[in-house]
Amino acid sequence: MSSRVRIACSPARDGGRAGRTRIAVLPMRVVALDFCRVSQHDPNRHAMSAKTVSGYGPLQRLLECCAMASCALLAAWSLWRLSLASGQYFIAVAFAAAICGWLAADLFSGFAHWAFDSWGSVRTPFVGNAFIRPFREHHADPHEMTRHDFVEINGSSSLACLPLLIAACVMPLTAVASIVLQALLVFTALGAIVTNQCHQWAHADEESTPAIVRWAQRRRLILAPEQHRLHHTAPFDSHFCMASGWLNAPLNALLRAWR
Repeated sequence: MSSRVRIACSPARDGGRAGRTRIAVLPMRVVALDFCRVSQHDPNRHAMSAKTVSGYGPLQRLLECCAMASCALLAAWSLWRLSLASGQYFIAVAFAAAICGWLAADLFSGFAHWAFDSWGSVRTPFVGNAFIRPFREHHADPHEMTRHDFVEINGSSSLACLPLLIAACVMPLTAVASIVLQALLVFTALGAIVTNQCHQWAHADEESTPAIVRWAQRRRLILAPEQHRLHHTAPFDSHFCMASGWLNAPLNALLRAWR
């Protein structure tokens, strides 16, 4: 990757302090940055302050490791409960819920991606460091995530899915409707957990991507590189879905109508 950068400065317009300058830096390797809240229509919408501060430290990593372990245990318990409640229909229920959950995960990932690209900053309480930071870093250097390990790629997704899996573990399974809802919660959570992994694979070099992943990408079962590349093309305001990309078209239309 070229080490040359292009820096464009402009006065802050989005409620920033007087005299504060935005600096937009195009492709370069960066650490977590303090991004301003900006509009989708602002050409400097991925602007950052000159001060760079690493936002991924030992405490964040410990939190993500705990979230991943918790998700694994909660998912296993939820699936066990579902198998007992659905009995001989477990495979059919799980298959249908897996398809619906994968669609829901794609839509959820698209909305989350759009929101974290568009609002807040890395200093936003609760969500800034865990969720907004990775997205803002990613737009400064899209290939940086290919150098992240398994925990950093999947940890924040696990944190986000904990409420769904907790609900799936504690909700009563005494009626058909509750069994169906629990199955949808479990498989939506499992799909959402792996969305950022699919996102990383969409940026990875073909030779470093497992063969089974390339097979799934070619068949559009998971996010294909050529489709996600459209998100990283100006004006950077479409194709936000990160699981399979199946719902990019309706989400693009919805966001255009909303804007």
